[in-house]
Amino acid sequence: MLPPAVGRGPFPTPVGPVQRYRCPSCHQEIFFRNTACLACGIQLLFDPDRGFSDMAETGHPCANRGQINCNWSADKPGALCLSCQHTTVVPDLSVPANIDRWERIETVKRPLILMLHRLGLPLFDEAGMPVPRFELKGETGDATAPRVLTGHAEGTITLNIAEADDAERERIRAEMNEPYRTLTGHLRHEVAHHYWDVLTEARPDRLDRLRAIFGDDRQDYGAALQAHYAEGAPPDWAESYISAYATAHPWEDFAETWAHVFHLLDGLETAQAFGLKAPQDLPEGLERLVREPMPRLAQAWVELTIALNAVNEAMGHETFYPFVLAPPVVAKQEAIRSLIVEANSGEAAAAPSGSALPR
Repeated sequence: MLPPAVGRGPFPTPVGPVQRYRCPSCHQEIFFRNTACLACGIQLLFDPDRGFSDMAETGHPCANRGQINCNWSADKPGALCLSCQHTTVVPDLSVPANIDRWERIETVKRPLILMLHRLGLPLFDEAGMPVPRFELKGETGDATAPRVLTGHAEGTITLNIAEADDAERERIRAEMNEPYRTLTGHLRHEVAHHYWDVLTEARPDRLDRLRAIFGDDRQDYGAALQAHYAEGAPPDWAESYISAYATAHPWEDFAETWAHVFHLLDGLETAQAFGLKAPQDLPEGLERLVREPMPRLAQAWVELTIALNAVNEAMGHETFYPFVLAPPVVAKQEAIRSLIVEANSGEAAAAPSGSALPR
């Protein structure tokens, strides 16, 4: 049995006006990463279940608050918050720039941990230890040392902290011919590999369903990646995959698609909170949105991204969302959405009428 902290059972109650927050003292708008209210100056603490509070009145700050401006609360003095508990290796802090890199990565990781928590996905193993674990590592400058590669293995996500540098990440994006590369996307992709393992462990029915739609993951992973980098994606990849990299192996297809399910859910909820273009008949809040059939969510997302792509173009920026949600991609997203709901509720999620989900 998993410990209660993993969030099994009904979806947690949303935290007030989710994705939009107000100071608990003066009620001015604050933002998710704020450690203090810029209007009245109180020190803020964020709790994943209760939202923001005045640090002088409630709770204990995370032990990392002083080093990386973590604004989350801990269970007791000197302890780490829920998000920081999941980082088991921090970069070499004798390198001054690494403190800033560490802070940037943790600032992006906290919304991901909150999203996983709100979706009721397990964040602890059977022994009560935080998983997935994050190891943040940097290159040593030693040409003979092995390179630090971002990836996942058995619940541990290794992240090369160079990804926290905008210029370096853009260089890699251009070198890899990717339309989009962000820290948020990286983390969402890597946790998907972890949840493929966790949500299918001892559940051959789920594994069979995923293999039916994403392909047989038992094919040689190393050989598949080598072939992908040598030959590239098929010319018609966009008809069935969210990205060229998704064609490399079923695990990568699942991870890329999972990341875009999270982009879609988070993006729609944020748009709702700020009154941006989105269909009015969609329920509000992540916990309710995830229960809607993916074709409906995808339609709303496409309408929103068309508008935001146009705004970005008007401002001379890159395309906001440079991806196409072809019907087979939406079917894959639906497989993931229903898996998340099923894993949270403990029962099979109903597929929408006409869905391409395997039975």
